[in-house]
Amino acid sequence: MDDEWQVAEGIKWIHVPGFGRINPRRDTVAGGRQYFTAYVDGDEYATASGAEITGGPETYYFEFDQPFLLADRTRKLCAEVMISLLPGGRYAVKYRRGQWPIGGGGW
Repeated sequence: MDDEWQVAEGIKWIHVPGFGRINPRRDTVAGGRQYFTAYVDGDEYATASGAEITGGPETYYFEFDQPFLLADRTRKLCAEVMISLLPGGRYAVKYRRGQWPIGGGGW
């Protein structure tokens, strides 16, 4: 995975080289919801975090064209991701290397 944005397109499981795969989808509940499931290479569920991310730990809800982070359980492998809806029900997954925030407290 690179520091520059890259794009993968498709339906169902979309391969994100250097990270794993993601399956964005939507339904018609409450006017339509967008959600995804993601795996890192090795078939471990990815963890997601972001301002517009809810749900988990396996399936997360998201908003189109809003960035969020995906990581493995160690948080060492991390990708910044944005998902866009394309014509015909396809999705564009824009991704680049990310850095999981390190929690800390202040005085």
